[in-house]
Amino acid sequence: MIVNQIKCQVVKVNTDSGICPGLAKTQQDEEFIIGVRTPTSKGICCQAFSAIASMKLAMMYTDKMDWEKNEFFDITCPHGFVTFRLSRIHENAHKRHVHDAIAWRDIPVSNL
Repeated sequence: MIVNQIKCQVVKVNTDSGICPGLAKTQQDEEFIIGVRTPTSKGICCQAFSAIASMKLAMMYTDKMDWEKNEFFDITCPHGFVTFRLSRIHENAHKRHVHDAIAWRDIPVSNL
């Protein structure tokens, strides 16, 4: 089984300034790469991440689900200010087997 990394783009910010009024100050056109850990770069709003987490997880472990019509999903944050677009990164360099994605030896026994 493969693990896709997920590209997360900010496609719309519903404010005059183009910046979310929340603490994360998300801006139009920001991009994040989400793998088996939290996003790279400067991070993502925790409430927005909570909203996208279930779809991100499904997309990570599938090439495409039968009911998908597009190559992406748009998800709006709980406050309605920011719309995120999730898409799979299909480059072979970003796909790896599940046993390679998680280094079990690095997880403390108390967390298993």
